[in-house]
Amino acid sequence: MKNYKIVFVDIDNTLNPPNTAISEHTKDVMHELKNKGIKVVACTSHSAKYSELISKEVGLSDYIISSSGAEIYDTNNKKQIFSKSISKSTIRQVYKYAISHDLTIVLNSFAKSFISSDKFNYEDNSAIYFDDIEEVLSNYSINQVVLLGTNYNRMLVLPYLFKDKYSDINISDSSNSLIEYNKNKPDYYFHAIVSKNTSKSKGIIELLDYLDLSSNDAISIGAGYSDICMCDVCHTSIAMDEGTSALKKVSTFVISSKDDGAAKMLEKLCLNRGE
Repeated sequence: MKNYKIVFVDIDNTLNPPNTAISEHTKDVMHELKNKGIKVVACTSHSAKYSELISKEVGLSDYIISSSGAEIYDTNNKKQIFSKSISKSTIRQVYKYAISHDLTIVLNSFAKSFISSDKFNYEDNSAIYFDDIEEVLSNYSINQVVLLGTNYNRMLVLPYLFKDKYSDINISDSSNSLIEYNKNKPDYYFHAIVSKNTSKSKGIIELLDYLDLSSNDAISIGAGYSDICMCDVCHTSIAMDEGTSALKKVSTFVISSKDDGAAKMLEKLCLNRGE
């Protein structure tokens, strides 16, 4: 059995199927891994606060990688290990674009998340409504911007518009329906924006260096397009069968999120249990 020391897991539809609570068995496995000294780290596009909440609920490691790799946080010691903020001038321009095109904008910092409108049932309900961009920017460094909108065509072309206009940012995650050109009318479409050269894989590398670990010690678990880059920096990668086909093609294992699939795979790989 290989001696894995760290697991990076996206928290969307991986440890549990969509719209299903994480099981007690999965939480028990996370507890066993922690007791064995194996760190299971949330590696997600969500904000630091939201990621910390889910991480504690499931019993993951004290470390989290949030905002698509723009933030690394030690929740136990309340320590910011790494951050890559977006320039205030770029945020002002993106904000101006969002407001003029009827888009909702979310600003994520380590401490708080801010949202410009309450018309969407945004999944991070801890986000605070704001109407003064300058007040937010004067008090917080923003590590990720999320744009929400219902106009499919506008959201579809936005990455191409931004690529020509802003050289210092990168769209790290988007609605699957936009990536797959599938106009399926969800509640809203989204794009997550971070500083250039920022990604989940970059966050993983930073945390591995901080903990004096290597990619050979690491496992990644994901389901979406933004999780593909994790495969490049982890020895073993696990994709959920319900996830995107592009991720499944480059992953070491493909498993179902049903019936505690991720937990059972970690039992096999890290606890020498199961088939």
